Amino acid sequence: MAHQEVLRLGEEAPSADMIALQETVASCMQCGTCTGSCPVAWAMDYTPRAIMRLIEAGMEEAVLGSQTIWVCASCYSCAVRCPRDIEITDVMTRLRNLAIKKGYRPRADVAFYRGFMDIVRRYGRMFEPELMIRYGLAVNPLKLLGQAPIGLAMLRRGKLAFKPDRIKGQREVREIFDRLEGGRE
Repeated sequence: MAHQEVLRLGEEAPSADMIALQETVASCMQCGTCTGSCPVAWAMDYTPRAIMRLIEAGMEEAVLGSQTIWVCASCYSCAVRCPRDIEITDVMTRLRNLAIKKGYRPRADVAFYRGFMDIVRRYGRMFEPELMIRYGLAVNPLKLLGQAPIGLAMLRRGKLAFKPDRIKGQREVREIFDRLEGGRE
């Protein structure tokens, strides 16, 4: 499919990565099924349908600067229901990787999501103490120190573990993440 550039004054031409994404979403008919299927659309600054449209329009800065790509739950509800079989979840993963490559970062409130996914990727399951520390350091390190007495009490009572439990099949979980995230470490 031929790529047509429509640029606003002062806007740069889309990168090769964005052009590849445009080709991926070119068959989108803007039906809104992705947005209607999304369990976290309420928390997004642009709905999944709007992201698809922004990609089609070559609005790279708007897409990569949006929080939507970081909020996506990667649940595949949108991709399963898409009448054009667009792998929207994979598009969101590619956008996150491109955003990281170009220096875009999620807001601090997205630190919880990223931390959660990184921990599950590494251990195959959640390790709450690490998530609390990662999120606390990203949001407000001083507030994290204030939570230390609660954390210590939970450790004493066996409600938190010192070491993460590892699951059987941990390698397979990591391979799933690698496949979806293009090998991001």
